Amino acid sequence: MAATLAAEQNLPNLTADFYDTLGANYESAFGHDEGLAKFVQKALSFFKPSSKVLDVGCGTGTPVASTIAQHGHQVTGIDIAPSMVELSRKAVPNGTFAVASMLEYSPEEHLDVVLNILSLFMLSREDLELSMSRKWADWLVPGGLLCIATIPLDSCNVSNDLYDEDELCARKIPAHFMGQKFEVDHMSKKFWQQLLEKAGFEILHTENDLFVPPAEAMSENEMHFYIIARKKGLSVPEVSV
Repeated sequence: MAATLAAEQNLPNLTADFYDTLGANYESAFGHDEGLAKFVQKALSFFKPSSKVLDVGCGTGTPVASTIAQHGHQVTGIDIAPSMVELSRKAVPNGTFAVASMLEYSPEEHLDVVLNILSLFMLSREDLELSMSRKWADWLVPGGLLCIATIPLDSCNVSNDLYDEDELCARKIPAHFMGQKFEVDHMSKKFWQQLLEKAGFEILHTENDLFVPPAEAMSENEMHFYIIARKKGLSVPEVSV
């Protein structure tokens, strides 16, 4: 009932302007997520040496991009919020960061690893199915890795009338984040499995972790769902000329 009532209030969606206002406050609230730090270490165990990595929605650069760079990988990051990009540049001086939308961005070369860590909440189901999943497959080399962190629909208490007919997605779910109320779409674990398999990925690892933000974050507890997937096909070694 609460979910239905909040949806009827026509809450705003997350926007670039909102993320741009967060800056260092976001890092203070979410930069010390132990579950995320452990997942990054798990993902690193799958990386090949000196991987070319794209961090999509890089945020402040901490802890994801900074940790990956410390392990000798080549990090590029994009974010829609200029303030986040500036913080990433400071956190990872040897990385390359730019203000860009993930739906419009195209890398200059194929990548070994793509990360979308808690950065997909602005996208709709259609964005994921028709655009983002295809971009992941296009961006990565055969055998390349895709690492995703999101909040699964399975962990949300959602009114039945917000579900799509196939129950793989629920839309306009009220959420409380950094002191503001928003509406977001969440996808089920089954949705993610089907999406990635259809896009040509093999899922290597999944895990769940409950993140409890500090009080100053003014945010709800979040059940994080982590995925490591590999693009099918054999990796082709580079040939020196």
